[in-house]
This record gives sequence, C-alpha cells and structure tokens, in this order.
Amino acid sequence: MRVLRVVEETDGITTLVFKDQICASARPGQFIMVYVPDLEEVPMSLSAIGPGALASITVKAVGETTRALSNLKPGSLIGIRGPFGRGFSIEGRRPLVVGGGVGLAPLMPLLEALVASGLRPKLIMGARTGSELPFLSRARGLLGPGQVRVATEDGSLGSRGLATDLAAEELAGGQYDVLYACGPEAMLARLLEIALEASLRHVQMSLERLVKCGMGLCGHCSLGPFLVCRDGPVFDLAMLTNPEVRAELGRLWRNEAGLPVGLDSRRLEG
Repeated sequence: MRVLRVVEETDGITTLVFKDQICASARPGQFIMVYVPDLEEVPMSLSAIGPGALASITVKAVGETTRALSNLKPGSLIGIRGPFGRGFSIEGRRPLVVGGGVGLAPLMPLLEALVASGLRPKLIMGARTGSELPFLSRARGLLGPGQVRVATEDGSLGSRGLATDLAAEELAGGQYDVLYACGPEAMLARLLEIALEASLRHVQMSLERLVKCGMGLCGHCSLGPFLVCRDGPVFDLAMLTNPEVRAELGRLWRNEAGLPVGLDSRRLEG
C-alpha cells in the first residue's frame, strides 16, 4: 500500500493514512501486520477505519522498524497483511473508555462506532505528559469536551495523576455498565481490579504480546491458554479473569524464544 498522508500526532507518535478496502471494513480493535522493506514485520492497530476505504495506523517510534515507519513520507510503500484478530464488540448502554498513550489508537474507531450506534461514551485519556497525548482534538470533536477527561503524570494537561485514578472515580458512581480499555499493561491490570470492585459485568481490553505470525501459528503471543493474535487482541471479562491470564497480566511477557520474562524485560516492538 502507498502512504497517502502522514500526520504527526505528538513528538514521537505518527499516523500513516492509506487506502485499502479490506482494512476499511475491519472491526475496531483488529490489527494488521505491517512490513517495511529490508526490516521486520510488526503488528499495528488500526487507528482509523473508513469511510472512503481510508484506514490508518499510528506508530510510536521505539525501535528500528517503528522509527522507520515514523520517518516515511507520502508516497512511500508499506506491506500489509490482515486485518487479524478479535476486535471490540458493542455491549451495554453506558460505556466508559480508557486509553493510555498510543494505546488510544484502537479506541478511536471504537468511539466512532459507539457514537454511530447512538451511545454517548465517556473517554479518559492518559499520558506521562501533555505533549505525548495523541488524538485529543479528534476525541473532543467526536464526543464533546465534557465527555473527555485527561490525566497526565506531570500535571501538564488535565488532572495530575493516572488514568486509573480518574477511572476509579468515574466507576465509583455506578453510572457505567461497560468498560473498554487499551494502554500500558500495568494500567490495564489495575483497571481490571477497579472494574471487578465496581461489579462491572462487561469489560473489554485490547492486550499486547510479541506477535510474529498474526494467525495463531507460532505461539509467541501466548497469554495463559490464549493466543493474543487469534483469540484477542481484545479480551472480554471471562478471558481476563481466567486464572492463568490474571497470573501473567501486568507481570509476565514472553520473549523471542517464548519463555516468560518480567514485563519490564520485554523486547520493545520494532
């Protein structure tokens, strides 16, 4: 596919827009495998899905491949396989959506789908600092400023603190019946505990592991009894509360050899 447009979301986070009918018909939360010539293939969430057959990925430059993607110009070619995996499904009537950093990417098409279904979701956006928060204008334009809350660790934008702090505050009121989330795994593990304390019946989280094949063949992305590329990346409450998943979530990652290592020791994607 040829890159049509490049958007610098924040310092180090870039969106690449391309035209592809198959990707434009994907479900929010599905991912694609993206190939950069002479480098490796990496999994990327779709950050925009249609209309006009347009789609996009949003890249954080953390390694060789993701830096190369971030430096592409309009007209550059990238290889694509997919979409793969299990996306988000719409359930409940009062959704709370929580995203951290570039983890907001797959949540943006979800928010658009929720609004198109007649729902009025509330979004909590979190980042280390305000300059690293993507999609703020897009979210406010879609939902309205009153439906978007921001938390930054340094207090440079919105509330000082973590997205999980705001999520706990919102869920304590009992006005939501479903939680959607994507972001750093420590954030997701804490959100799961908050959701269980609030007795939520519907929780969906997009998880990340070392995805190699994207089709459930190689097993590198195993999480408990599941494969993130095939059974996820979106996990529902039953999957998230599986004892093996809970034992690993926020704690363990599998390396290139498929061996469990501490989450902080994982190889950065790309």
